[in-house]
Amino acid sequence: MSSLPPDVAVRRARPVDLAALAAFVERCSTDTLHRRFHGAGDRPVRRELARIASPTAAHRSWVAVTTDGQVHGTATLAWSRSGTTEAAFLVEDAWQRRGLGRALFAAIAVEAARADVDVVVATVQADNDRAVRFLRAVAPGVRPRYVGGAELDLSIPVAAASIAASIAAPRSGPVSGGRALVSASVEAA
Repeated sequence: MSSLPPDVAVRRARPVDLAALAAFVERCSTDTLHRRFHGAGDRPVRRELARIASPTAAHRSWVAVTTDGQVHGTATLAWSRSGTTEAAFLVEDAWQRRGLGRALFAAIAVEAARADVDVVVATVQADNDRAVRFLRAVAPGVRPRYVGGAELDLSIPVAAASIAASIAAPRSGPVSGGRALVSASVEAA
C-alpha cells in the first residue's frame, strides 16, 4: 500500500475552492465524469461543484488538494430530510492509484461513524468493476446487490470502513493507497 504524495492533503472543501474545482472537472475524462455522475450533463456537474464548495450542516465535502491549491479529488456526504445520507467520490484520472480515493473514503468513513451511521450504501454502475474493487479494498464486508437500471448498491459497514481507514492511515498525515470513481448513498440504521 503506497502513501499519498507528500504535497497532497485531504481537507474540508471551502467556498474559495470553486475555481479549483471547475479546473479539476475540466481535467477529468468524459468516462470518469460519466462514472461519477452516471451520464448527467454539464449543468448538474456545475451545480454539484457549487454544492461541494458551499458546506452546510447537512452537506459536507472534502477535497484532495496539492500545495499549489489544485484539487485532484472530492468526497461528499449530504444528509436528506428522509434520514438518508448520500456520499459521492471523484478522483482525477491522472491522480488515480495514488491514494487519493482511499484518503477521501477515510474522511467519509470517519464522518459517518461520528454521525452514528451504521451502513454506507454506494450506488455504482453495474459494469464499474474498478469502483467495486476499490470499495471492497477499503472496507471489508461489502455486499453488492443489483438494484436495476444497470446499477449496484454496495452495502458497506461503516465500523469496518472506519477500522480499515485507521489501519491505512499513517500516524501523522493523510491516509494511504487506492482510488474511487463512485457515487454513493449512506443510510442511518
